[in-house]
Amino acid sequence: MEIFEYFTEIRPDGYLAVPKEVIKKINLKPHSKLRISILPIETEKKGLICFSGKWQDDREANKIVEDLYNSRNKNTRSQRIKL
Repeated sequence: MEIFEYFTEIRPDGYLAVPKEVIKKINLKPHSKLRISILPIETEKKGLICFSGKWQDDREANKIVEDLYNSRNKNTRSQRIKL
């Protein structure tokens, strides 16, 4: 199955417009059936931010990273070995 991505707006009559280029490329005919996935632009995230969430506290980023490292170090055992 091919996937085509494009941006459009909902028309006043409630329909979504499909660009002519897409219609030609996949050879759509009147009354062709399509599977549509809708992703509102407001929820779209780009780049690395799409893998991140929102912190649930008011700490600065540097403090959060410092706390993560301290927590990791506290839960990690280390042994010194003489070579």
